[in-house]
Amino acid sequence: MKKGLLPLLMVILFYSDSVFMLFFSEQAFDGAYTPVPRFFLIGLLMMAVFFDRNTAIKYGFFFGFLFDMFYTGLLGAYFFFLPLLVYITSKLTKWLHGTLPVLFIIILFDVALIELMIYGLNVLVQRTAVSFEQFAYVRLIAVLVLNGLFYMIFAIPLRNAFIHLKKVFD
Repeated sequence: MKKGLLPLLMVILFYSDSVFMLFFSEQAFDGAYTPVPRFFLIGLLMMAVFFDRNTAIKYGFFFGFLFDMFYTGLLGAYFFFLPLLVYITSKLTKWLHGTLPVLFIIILFDVALIELMIYGLNVLVQRTAVSFEQFAYVRLIAVLVLNGLFYMIFAIPLRNAFIHLKKVFD
């Protein structure tokens, strides 16, 4: 029964991205900013650090595929980038120590990295006409602020949940 809590937690984080966007759409700030939640990514990266990297990579592939199917028109973007970010983050935290303040910087770096990669892919396939300056001002800053706030509020509960689930699975 308790082993079902890990997939449940990840599904909740996966859906929290879209539920958040229902309440705070692009028009929430008069279109001046586009804060895109990356709550699932934050949870996935914390799972890699505090639970198990290989399990997080598997979840990254699975939910990346779902993310591509339901939210984007670029099949394979999240399917490839989520597991890659999990791997990079797990290696960085072993090298830089996985304390919460260090993890905060790494996670914000990862969020910025995935935003830049998705923007780059959209420019490459000509799905956007937004300049980089406009992207950085309208979207990237808002994304980093929103996800930084999410991390500050939920880092300790998520860390404790993954540590507890690791004990359950061991």
